[in-house]
Amino acid sequence: GAILLAYIFYPLYKKLRSIVRSKNLAALLTTVIVVVILIIPVVFAANALLNESLQFFRTVRTAELGGLDQLASKISSDVEIQTYVKDLVTKMSLSVAKGTSDFIFTLPRKILSLFVMLFTMFYLLKEGAELVVNVGKHIPLKESHQANIAKRINSVLYASIFGIVVISFVQGVLGAIGFWIFDMRSPILWGSVMVVLAMLPLIGTYIVWLPAALYKIYIGDTFNGIGLLLYGTLIVSTIDNIIRPKIVSERGRIHPIFVLLGVLGGLEVFGLLGLILGPIILSVFVVLVEIYVLEKQEAKA
Repeated sequence: GAILLAYIFYPLYKKLRSIVRSKNLAALLTTVIVVVILIIPVVFAANALLNESLQFFRTVRTAELGGLDQLASKISSDVEIQTYVKDLVTKMSLSVAKGTSDFIFTLPRKILSLFVMLFTMFYLLKEGAELVVNVGKHIPLKESHQANIAKRINSVLYASIFGIVVISFVQGVLGAIGFWIFDMRSPILWGSVMVVLAMLPLIGTYIVWLPAALYKIYIGDTFNGIGLLLYGTLIVSTIDNIIRPKIVSERGRIHPIFVLLGVLGGLEVFGLLGLILGPIILSVFVVLVEIYVLEKQEAKA
């Protein structure tokens, strides 16, 4: 994480270095900016999500779910929908409480990990350029091949970051429009929350629109509830799979199938960082194959 952040924000560090003389001050300012850009929006989204989730659970547990009863009666007269729903909400509440408890207990470790990441990034900003030069001297490849690999990594990395930002804003805007169309309160607030959550693929925007759709159905607003459910499933959630491969493949000059395999495989192996590491690893593999073919042709010649 530290290496990726240092690599992404190194141009900003160089810009600050042209303004201030001290490497330490430039690296410190860059680190502070990273904290503001990355952490504050996540805290804002988490706080809004937690408050609304608690209110949602309280409302559902005390609500008379007339809308669902009417819907269930059309399907089968034997279905006691209120019992099922309230039991489900109780289990969800316990799950959220357990998750919150686990998060609080592991908070010191998370804070320590965050400190280590930022501390490492600080020194990589200062000394990373020299480190890359020294490592490059010992890589058993021609300088032209090294430059080719570095160029491809740079293209895929920035394409991945660009893709994440663009997709997050698109999903947030689409989510806000959906909330407005289907009569949910605070569409702009929830659109902003979805922008942040869209950057976290293991979480995603469904954490916002799915409970909202279910809530609409619970209170009897079946049309808007089902409409929001279909809108979130077919539009908000699927736009990621359409846009991401196109952006990364075009800007990173890598085939869309490698982007898809890289993202899915990267998430499976590396977790959240795999969203970026997966496509980079596969793109380096492609470059190495190209180098092998080129060297073989030159050897024959």
